[in-house]
Amino acid sequence: MTPAEPTLKLVEELPASLVESLIQQLRAGRDPCMPNPNYQARVEHFMRQASCGVELAPMLEVALAAKRSRQTSELVWTGPPTSVVPVRRTEQVLLDLVDAAERKLTIMSFGVFQVPRLVETLERALGRRVDLRIVLGDREQQTDWVIDQQRHQLGQVVASKASLCWWPHERRLRDAAGCAGLMHAKAAVADSRTAFLTSANLTEAALERNMELGVLIHGGTLPGAIDRLVDALLESGELEAL
Repeated sequence: MTPAEPTLKLVEELPASLVESLIQQLRAGRDPCMPNPNYQARVEHFMRQASCGVELAPMLEVALAAKRSRQTSELVWTGPPTSVVPVRRTEQVLLDLVDAAERKLTIMSFGVFQVPRLVETLERALGRRVDLRIVLGDREQQTDWVIDQQRHQLGQVVASKASLCWWPHERRLRDAAGCAGLMHAKAAVADSRTAFLTSANLTEAALERNMELGVLIHGGTLPGAIDRLVDALLESGELEAL
């Protein structure tokens, strides 16, 4: 087996952020250290397979670049176990996406309620100087109360340092009775490279108990298209800073 084969396999199995961490550790001459035992065992197995006098860091960089250039997608199902789609916690997928963000993070959610682990992860991202913007939703009859509650749920650090925005009432579509539309999209995008589209709001019930279905998209053009969509809505005034 050539070193290329286990390198490609490892890059497919590990989150991109951990591959980048491994590359940095190898370049610094340190023994690889991963954040949990399963990843640690996987990397140690890779090192035994691939270590044969070759420079592993450049090989990992090439494999990671190739992975990022193509689009892959996977279902994220939270609910009763089935034989069709493995169960994955919506919360963990979202936390991994936020932790992997290096420069830019866009999050859209109709509701925010009791998500302390997500708030901690967002605070870490802000500490890394990630540009965080959050599009919030509300019902027209409860705007001030709902927005204030969501700010409170996000915590002082996130609420003060992130860019918060909403869909102004005067720009919303309305039916014949005058009822306004809702900002009902639920999505997260990291660095225009990874996107998570999900039925789940940012609430305790959605992340821990509900039946929720989503799609996690790596690479390709779709993650960047979502970021550009939000950019365009802000530029046109359809979304507005809070």
